[in-house]
Amino acid sequence: MARSACSADDSKRMLRIQVDEQPETTILRIEGKLAGEWVDELRRVWMTVRTESPKKQAVLELSCVMSVDKPGRKLLSQMHSRGTQLSGSGLIVRSLIEEITGSSVI
Repeated sequence: MARSACSADDSKRMLRIQVDEQPETTILRIEGKLAGEWVDELRRVWMTVRTESPKKQAVLELSCVMSVDKPGRKLLSQMHSRGTQLSGSGLIVRSLIEEITGSSVI
């Protein structure tokens, strides 16, 4: 069974974004709260990744997300509609992904 690698100290930061470049994919791992000004920061990072590596599959790993506000949900929907794969585990994250993608998360 996979264990969560979520940071234990999210109280000092609202959102952490890690970019992991793989040969065929670019994985964006986010931790914390996707809300407020952090929505624009994720958008900026995502657009940079798309511009720098347009042929790679972008994957957004959401397992360590604690909450998402309405603008954050809108961004996730935009990312998904432009080909970014949404990934994650946990009841809340899986429900969020199913809501956005319209399909079950395996």
